[in-house]
Amino acid sequence: MELSSGEEKRQHPRFPVRLALDLWQTPDVVLGGVVTDMSEVGLGFRSTHEIQISAELGIRVYLSRGEFTFDSIEGTGRIIWRTAYQEQGWKGYRYGMYILKMASYSQDRLMKYIQMLQEDETSSL
Repeated sequence: MELSSGEEKRQHPRFPVRLALDLWQTPDVVLGGVVTDMSEVGLGFRSTHEIQISAELGIRVYLSRGEFTFDSIEGTGRIIWRTAYQEQGWKGYRYGMYILKMASYSQDRLMKYIQMLQEDETSSL
């Protein structure tokens, strides 16, 4: 079956978000980023830091909705792709990350958050 270029090819759909992100290879050096989309198994994010493809990093995403910040979720992810990115005076990189590991309480929070995003998307149609 041929997919058109605009059709979602992922098994787990991604939802647009704007969430603060911490990343680290060692706990004493924490890098920052902004999650731009997320799914049950991965994240898209932007950062000014250049990170190698296939790097495994600790991640913490601060979940929020409107002006309310909920809990954060933590886990480990692997960078799968990177592109240089520039927008309105901002220069950095866009990344795709696959989530490798997440504690069950973080996984539960992520699933609830994704469900909330799905409901928001459905109610706005």
